[in-house]
Amino acid sequence: MLPEEYDEPSPADHGDTGRARRAGPGWLTGLARHRRARGAAAALACVVAGGFMAVAVTSERSAVRTAAPAAQPPAPASSAVAAPGPWPRAPGACGIQRYLPIVTTAPLRASTGVRIQVGGQSVHTADLDAKSVTAAPGLQLSSGHFVSQLAPGNGLSYALVQGCESTETSSVLRVNTDSSSLVLASDRHIETLLTDGRNGVVWAVQVADIATDEPITLVQLPGPGVVRLPVGLSPVAVWGNQLIALATTAGERRSPSSGTLVRYDLSTRRMGPRIGRASSLTADAGMLLWIDQPCSLVAACAVHSYDLATGALRVREYTLPVETSLTGGAISPDGARVAFALERVYEGQRVDADGFGPPSDVAVLNLDTGALEKVGGVKLPATEKAGLTFSSRGDWLVIALNQRHGAEVLVWRQGQTRALRSGVRIPDQMLEAPPVLALSS
Repeated sequence: MLPEEYDEPSPADHGDTGRARRAGPGWLTGLARHRRARGAAAALACVVAGGFMAVAVTSERSAVRTAAPAAQPPAPASSAVAAPGPWPRAPGACGIQRYLPIVTTAPLRASTGVRIQVGGQSVHTADLDAKSVTAAPGLQLSSGHFVSQLAPGNGLSYALVQGCESTETSSVLRVNTDSSSLVLASDRHIETLLTDGRNGVVWAVQVADIATDEPITLVQLPGPGVVRLPVGLSPVAVWGNQLIALATTAGERRSPSSGTLVRYDLSTRRMGPRIGRASSLTADAGMLLWIDQPCSLVAACAVHSYDLATGALRVREYTLPVETSLTGGAISPDGARVAFALERVYEGQRVDADGFGPPSDVAVLNLDTGALEKVGGVKLPATEKAGLTFSSRGDWLVIALNQRHGAEVLVWRQGQTRALRSGVRIPDQMLEAPPVLALSS
């Protein structure tokens, strides 16, 4: 945390901000090491950072194209800001230096009713009103291993555990209120977890080395289903036996930033109809949202939404900044708002000599009115993301930030000019963005 007067920093010293590539101690006896794949499913991990994914698909789809009321227009070129002084940084997980988010805001005074889980070297349950933080019993990972994702499943949570070293085995733990247990240790890399959040079924997405062009395998938790997907399918969301995936070409699988959304039946192993082309995608709260083309200064930005329960497809046009990307966003439970990281615009060059781009704000788009609000008091360095989720009632946005000695939890709701400090800190180092999961009030 920095004082109020410390504002508008920018990178100058760019040290190592990636995941460390060095051997670390194992955390469970007998787990084999393997090469970690960073290809087709890697981009999809960002899709689920904001929360769980839910999907229900019907054979009928409806498509509606409407124009949303005009939102706040993109900032004109004259309002772009020059890149200021250096970002603060501190030692982080895996022995690397991390650039720190800048928080300049006030403490929370109101009651929220918000309860969350946050993953680090354990899984902590936090009550923002009671200012209490409790670690899951019996769950303390060894050095170099971290919870990178939390997914809900039938009244409990599943935690994806990954290590500093790219070749380390990843595993899945089941976390209950009074115990924790290992449910999957794989000799292939588990890239992410998919869950519909209703029937308690969770699927682990296993990937091999992208250079071999092997297909992705889905493993049902706690079992026993295993589905080997066709080559080129990258899972996005699941509901029952219906999978939503990105179908990519061989070239796109090398850099899976876009593809064609399709349905795939996990029981019959048959491809369903295509949904649409997507290049900036997030899935949460029973919805898919995506932008198929970069937003432009000269035209409205088309945002596609797909109701995973009904299959209804809608396209609405909004006035959004050119740097808008919905990847890694969080959608409110009522499907009316999406929170995401929005890059700022610099005067002069887009990136510096080391390839370090501008910072980001946390922004919230109202999908009904088109209003775009920036959450004041939070600035994210280009290398770092925030953990985002809406509370179970949808009235609060929870923002978890990777700070010096753990994760700091902020909250924001519509109409506030700035985020508020909840007073809750998670005393764990985080691998990347703090994984955060909203619990029922």
